[in-house]
Amino acid sequence: MAQRRVDLEEFFHPVGVAVIGGVDRTQTEDGLRAAMNSRWGEGNWHLVNPKGGAIGAVPVYETVADVPEPVSLAVISTPPAACPKVVDECGAVGVRYALVFSSGFSEVGPEGAALEAELGEAGRRNGIRIFGPNTNTNAFEPVPEVPGLRGGKIGVVTQSGHNGRPIMQGVHFGIGFSRQVPCGNEVDLEVSDFIEYFAYDDDTAVIAGYIEGFRSAEKLRTALEAANAQHKPVVVLKIGATDAGSRMASSHTGHLTGSDEVIDGLFEQYGVVRVRDLDELLETAALFAKLGPDVAEGAGLYSISGGSSTLMAEAAELAGVLVPRLAESTQEKLHRHIPGYLAVSNPVDNGGTFIVSEPAEVRQQVIRDICDDPAVGYTVVGITGAVPPMTDLLGDDIVVLVDQVKRPIIATWNSMKVDEPGFDRLVESGIPLFRSFRGCFAALADYHRYQRRGQGFRVRPPLLGAVPEAAQAVLGEAVPDTGALLRAFDLPLAASAVAPSAGDARLAAKEIGLPVAVKIASADFPHKSDAGLVQLGVDSLDGVEQAAAAIFDRARAAAPGAAIEGVEVQQMVIGGTEMIVGVTRDPTLGAAVMVGTGGVFTEVLADTSVRPLPLDEADAYEMIRSLKGFPLLDGARGRPPADVDALVQVVMATATLATALGDRLTELDLNPVVVLDRGQGAVVVDHLMILADERPSGH
Repeated sequence: MAQRRVDLEEFFHPVGVAVIGGVDRTQTEDGLRAAMNSRWGEGNWHLVNPKGGAIGAVPVYETVADVPEPVSLAVISTPPAACPKVVDECGAVGVRYALVFSSGFSEVGPEGAALEAELGEAGRRNGIRIFGPNTNTNAFEPVPEVPGLRGGKIGVVTQSGHNGRPIMQGVHFGIGFSRQVPCGNEVDLEVSDFIEYFAYDDDTAVIAGYIEGFRSAEKLRTALEAANAQHKPVVVLKIGATDAGSRMASSHTGHLTGSDEVIDGLFEQYGVVRVRDLDELLETAALFAKLGPDVAEGAGLYSISGGSSTLMAEAAELAGVLVPRLAESTQEKLHRHIPGYLAVSNPVDNGGTFIVSEPAEVRQQVIRDICDDPAVGYTVVGITGAVPPMTDLLGDDIVVLVDQVKRPIIATWNSMKVDEPGFDRLVESGIPLFRSFRGCFAALADYHRYQRRGQGFRVRPPLLGAVPEAAQAVLGEAVPDTGALLRAFDLPLAASAVAPSAGDARLAAKEIGLPVAVKIASADFPHKSDAGLVQLGVDSLDGVEQAAAAIFDRARAAAPGAAIEGVEVQQMVIGGTEMIVGVTRDPTLGAAVMVGTGGVFTEVLADTSVRPLPLDEADAYEMIRSLKGFPLLDGARGRPPADVDALVQVVMATATLATALGDRLTELDLNPVVVLDRGQGAVVVDHLMILADERPSGH
């Protein structure tokens, strides 16, 4: 069912809750009331169980129909086979939402998946929005408030209730949260619904997610567009980057992880910050929440140890975080208090004993001087080991300074020993706090990248989905001519002809013009070069005829049963840079376009960039510039700059083709696409196209 934005406000603030299923009859009435009131509100809940009875003065109703007051939310923990019937009973009395706590659905296999389908159908026929199944009630747990919270709160959405818990325990580090939402199997309400909810929630500044898979590409795009429009960063731990992660995701909640490269492409389009573990998720989201928007680049580094300073500087450089040289005037101020033999150009090393030998006003002035330097956007204080009283005094100084300096202070506490006053003072200060230099600077790099990308956030219009008349005619053929199909979408294919014999190859070469390439025309040889079935740069008609004959002989010897159309005689494209452009298909996000460094080493180099549809020209330029091989196009080492604009048009024509053909196009590889010098265009030299229910075809 389509979600109205108001739905989730009503879901999270129900008027009347029926708790249906198992009842712990051993608990006291006072204990029951305390537990239920904390989640559902005082007097806003009712117990339902077929055995009826009571716990003290609290009645247990036999059916939801017996509840004497209106109910808007049902919390169901019955056996999975009974859940659809319970939803029907709820629908009969006007319940609008159901949280299905029960497990034993798609996460356990086909039988459970069938029950889950029944549950979803019961929700649809009764107009009930379903949360779960295989979830819990954490979404309704009261979230502890952080005293003196600095910055905004994080909204957490997860597809694992247990993996949400360590994130929420960040409250012990002074991190604030608005709500945790564990989505379960998502038979109806899904993770994208809650990303969109948090985008419009005034109590949420940053959205953090542990995600195993997405259900709907359309909902996901809508949610991310909403987050961008409301300037809410989205930080996600999306598993599925490895085979093991993909298998566990499927067995855990029944989700398909999809193609990781396509997911990365979508995240690039919408500025989603992707992290790789739970600690990084918590710390990165907290940095965004505590810093807020528009903090300038430029890290001032400060430590009590030369070794720590060196390690900080290296971690920052590896992450790509700018560490500017401090102004000479700033260094002069610092050397008034710090011995001249210590480095203060950035990083600033105070030598350690400075902390215990100087009064608080001097210690604090040093940090002020770093913060006030015009090239510094924030100061990172690195603490690698708990060394009382040094680290205790440093914590005291930060608590004092945090509201006095104009630019943010960030700290790392790299020691496992956290039962220290210095650590407690850092938490009390409310500043962004990290457990490693790597985590700190990785998060800062993500923060700055998000700020830069935020200037280009946009809604991508759909591409034209009409199939040109010429393409329709080709598709109507028993065996579509894929070359003609590509040309119908304005893809610049090299001139070519398929010759059934060596003599015909000679005639074709005379028509096309020398030099030419000669290669086998057969879908049974997808890697023609590897099989010795390509000869390039043939510059005489006799040579063409001889090359064709030799290729025929090699192909028949290599695969006697192969279906051979003939040899393709093709215009020889001289010079240029070989690239690859293609289309792949993700089970959730649909078609995606790929561009990469091409030619015979495509699979070895694996230098590609992917974006799901729709995409626009800005996406195409970003994809190309992101490649490791981009310097080859940009005029590296004296090469003439290539026609990148022409390559962009090939990418866009490919995207238009993929949009128009839809599910009929299974896969497309244009390899190589030779990009000529600037102003001279690009040429598709070879292609492989797979249409649904058809064998691969191409040349």
